[in-house]
Parts: sequence; structure tokens; C-alpha cells
Amino acid sequence: MRNKILVSALMLSGCIGLTGCSDFLESEDKSNVESEKYFMTAEGFENLSTTPYYKLRGIYDGSTVDMFISGTDIYEAGRSNYADVSLATYKTLNAENGTLLSFYKACYDGIQQANTVIDYADKGAAGSNVQKRKNEAKFLKAFYYYLLTQQFGGVPVSDSYITSVITSFPRKTQGEVYEYIINLLKEVETANVLPESDNTGRASMRAVYNLMAKVYLAWAWDYDTSADDEGNNVTINSKEKFALAATYADKAIAGKTPALSFSDMWDVKNDNNDEILFAIQYTRGIAGQDETTTGNRQMAYFGNYYNDDVEESKYTNSQYPASEKLIYLFEPGDDRFEGTFMVEQLRAYHNWYTTGIGNDTEVLYYFPAWYTDLSNLQAYNQLSKGREQTNIYSTSDPCKYVKVTVNKRTGKVTYTPGSQSYSVSRKTTSQSICVRKFDDCQSKRNTTKGVSFHNIVLAHLTESYLLAAEAYHMAGDDTKALQRLNTVRERSHAEALTSFASYKRHYSDGTDNSVNMGSGIDNVPFETNLDPIDVILDERARELCGEFYRWMDLRRTKRLVSYNVKHNSGVSSAADMKGPDGKVRWFRPLPQDVINLNQALTDKDQNPGYIAPEAEAE
Repeated sequence: MRNKILVSALMLSGCIGLTGCSDFLESEDKSNVESEKYFMTAEGFENLSTTPYYKLRGIYDGSTVDMFISGTDIYEAGRSNYADVSLATYKTLNAENGTLLSFYKACYDGIQQANTVIDYADKGAAGSNVQKRKNEAKFLKAFYYYLLTQQFGGVPVSDSYITSVITSFPRKTQGEVYEYIINLLKEVETANVLPESDNTGRASMRAVYNLMAKVYLAWAWDYDTSADDEGNNVTINSKEKFALAATYADKAIAGKTPALSFSDMWDVKNDNNDEILFAIQYTRGIAGQDETTTGNRQMAYFGNYYNDDVEESKYTNSQYPASEKLIYLFEPGDDRFEGTFMVEQLRAYHNWYTTGIGNDTEVLYYFPAWYTDLSNLQAYNQLSKGREQTNIYSTSDPCKYVKVTVNKRTGKVTYTPGSQSYSVSRKTTSQSICVRKFDDCQSKRNTTKGVSFHNIVLAHLTESYLLAAEAYHMAGDDTKALQRLNTVRERSHAEALTSFASYKRHYSDGTDNSVNMGSGIDNVPFETNLDPIDVILDERARELCGEFYRWMDLRRTKRLVSYNVKHNSGVSSAADMKGPDGKVRWFRPLPQDVINLNQALTDKDQNPGYIAPEAEAE
């Protein structure tokens, strides 16, 4: 077996190819075969080529998802506080944070695996798919570097398979890393050996184009715009890269329009449908598989619901319930509210999928949308026998609810309109709305372990449309930007916008004015004439809820400070997001272990916002 690789300066795990794939991405131990020879065979190389795909699981299933979700405007603290308080509230975040190091190591581990595939391909590995697998590895390496640039800015670049200890690894600027990523992807584009689309979880040209759009878009924001310290007063200095981002987003779209409803597109039975461009694969039913540990946890993250009375319930770890802002972003007529949230929760949660809701089906909780007329909440209890004992919790004012009690002796049902504290209503089990978008209705309830075999989607058609909308706007073409945005809205029956200025953003002002008590929703506070980027970010919040984009979206568009100050209950002012050096924390800090072990880095190379005064003075 080939020696384990140690790259101390990068904290790489360096474990190459010890697990491969059965049914694409399930582990198969090959450690009993000499790897140097085995990976040169057609079977061995094919097995090896899946490893950089498999490593994505370490980033998108576990504590490292905090890197994408914590410290944003649309997720609130769960019933056990924030998943990572430092990442969510900024004030105490430092380079010793363990989540940062896990994420950094996982990305470089994936890069090392991709470099390994490329190395064996260049050495003449056997098989008919060698060039395809080599270009898939280039795509994956580019993807890992893109994630690193969004979180840390500039990072060291490992361009080849590393077979010895490296203790000095210079850090590239963020712009240099962007250029490196684009050159990698252009090599894939020029080779033109990948299929246009792929429904098996492998990379395709449309996935490549989607990533190129992301990279050009981020590169343009970071280098072709300027803004003040808090991201205000953005000035576009160049539109060239924004135009390239728009071009590649359209190439990812490939002339397709969404054909599936929002709910059908996300239905676990439709995993790998034609609108999915790239996803981490999970397969149920493999011999010897433990279905309570070998899946993922995405469906458990978003909500505070579970019901211990029956096994068919959904367990949530309650880490990222929807914020008040997110709740108010959904508009009347938009299918995505009920497509995203479990509005009616049954005693046996999964029966919503397996048996449906009839007149006699017991609905345990009901969460009407914020725009619902709440002048007579109790009317819901009179709709059918199954709703007679339903507890109702308003999403517009979660402190208002109807509590149902049943006299065990007489059977008499009593409805008690009540109120409760905000902290209880937003965070308590069973009293805050639960995301159903990622539900796997066949999953086995087993606390917070990996029980879901719903694929984790990393790129899809409507996401490409939203990339195009943002890029076209920044490139100066609002007509095309609005067209791309309206395509996303029309799929879910949201009203088409005639202009960016016509958009209304409703919100809660903390008073009864924020609740529709028969007065109509136009009496609920709202904003108009928002910056088009804010309109697009609102659309991304609705369409991409629970997907792993939000922190990167806010950083990229320079809204990270203003949105957190306004909507993150853990951030009280812009000062919370500044470090001891007085600089805004636009990036996460480089892990201290990385700096300590890399002779090419010192504490002065740390990101702004995390540099101690004594380090600056040196």
C-alpha cells in the first residue's frame, strides 16, 4: 500500500485511495492490494477517481456546514443556542476555532485526492475513461479551491500530487487563486470530454460552467468593485468579469427552463432529475449498510420539530431554524413556502408523504404563512375532524397561538388563544416551523446521525438562473437580469416583477402592525425601491433556503456586515464584526495550526480582523 502522505504545512490528511466505490460512492476496502500497481489498472483507477467526490461529504455533512450558514441573516439560533457561537456572532471568533481547521483540512484533502487522480492519469493509468476522470478531478480541485477563496481569501496552491513533507508553502493572493481556478476550468472546457449533462453525480460541462460563473462572479465582486468598510456605496470599476459570469451562467442553463415544480424538483424520489447539475450522491440499500449512520444529516438541520410518540417522526438537531426575516420573504401565491416548510405537521411526521392528509388525519401543528388572515385562527380547527385538536402557531407573530386542550374525562375540546415569549416561540421544540425541503421519507429516526439518503445538491438549474440575474445586473443589463430572475419566480407562481423597483419586501416591525388580523397584507410594513442586489439576495433566500450558500452570498455582495447587524440577533452592531486591529472580518481567519506549521507564513499573514496589535507592530 502506498505510503500515507503528510503535508504538515497544510494539515492535509494525505490518505489516498484507501476507500473506493461500490454503487458509485460507497466504501470498498482495497488495502489488501498494492496500491501503486492497482491504481494503474482500469478497475483501480476507476475506483480511485471517486475519492475526490467522496471527500465532499466531509464538508457538506457535519460541523463544517457552519461555515456556510452561521453568521447570516436567514437562520436563527436553535433551541440549544448556535451550532458554533463564534462563527455565528463573530465577536469571539479566532484562529483556534476547530470548525475552521476541519473545513480547511477537508478542502485540502479533497485537493490532494484530485491531484492523485490527475497524477495517475498522467502516468498512463489503464481504462477507457481516463481523460474523463482526469478532467472531473480538475473540476473538483477547482471546486475545493473556490470554497477556500470564499472563506479565507488567498490560500496556498497545491498544483501536483505531493509525496513528501512540505514545510514552506507560500500563500497566493485571492486573485491569483481565482486565476488558477479559471485556468483549470478552461482546461476542462478545452478538453471537451465531459458530457453536457450527467445524472449520476459525476461532473458535467454544465456543472463546470456553473462553477465558472460562480468564480467569475466572486472575482468580479472582489476585484472589480469598491465599497466602504461596511460594504456600503458599492462602485463598479469594471464589468468585464461580470459579463463573463453571465455568459457562463447562461451556458450552464443551456437553454433549459424549469419543468418540474419546486416540490417535485426536491422530492427524494426525483434525486438526479434533469434540473440537478451536480450533487453529492447517497445510495440506500447497499448490502451490509447501516441506514442509521451512512446517510447525511441535511434534513435534520433546519427546524425545531420532533415528536417522540411515534417512530415515524423526524428528528432535528435544531441548529438553524428559520429567522423572522426568512419567514417574511415568502409571498402570497409562492409555492415555495409550502415546498420549503412543513406547514402541517402530523403526529407521525413522515405520514405526510406516505399516506397524505385526509379529513380524519390528525394534524399536530399548523403554521400559517405570515400573510394569512389571523383574525380567526380557530377557524382552522373547524375544517375537519383531524384538525380539531391542532395547535396553531402564527409564523408572522409566533408569540400568538391557539392552544388546544382535551378533557380526558368528558372529551370536551377547549381552544385557548394565548401568547408567549419570543425566545420560546422561535426556539422551542414543536413551536417553530420545520424545513421539509430535504426530507427523506424513508429515513429511520436515529437522533442526529446520518439517516437521510437524499442527495446533497450543490448546483441546479434555478441556481444558475440566479447567478445569471446577479451577473447581468452587475454587468449593466437589467433587462436580462430581470428575465432570469422572473424565470425562477414564475416556476413557483410568484408574481413576475415588472422592474426591480416594483418588488416589495415585507417585514416585522415588532408590533401588531406586522400581523394580518383581517386588515390585509398591505398594512403589514414593507420596503420598496431596494437595490437590485438586495432583490436578488431575497430571491436566493427563498429559492436556496437550507442550501449551503448564504454566508458566501453575503460576503461576495458586501452585505455581510449590514445584513448581520440588522437581522442576526447575535450581532448588536458593526463593532461586533471588527477585530482587535479595527478591521472588518470579511473572511474567516486562517487556522492557527496552518500558520504555525507553514514556514512561509507568520502571524502577520493572518486575515484582517484577526491580527493582534503586537503582530502588526512587529
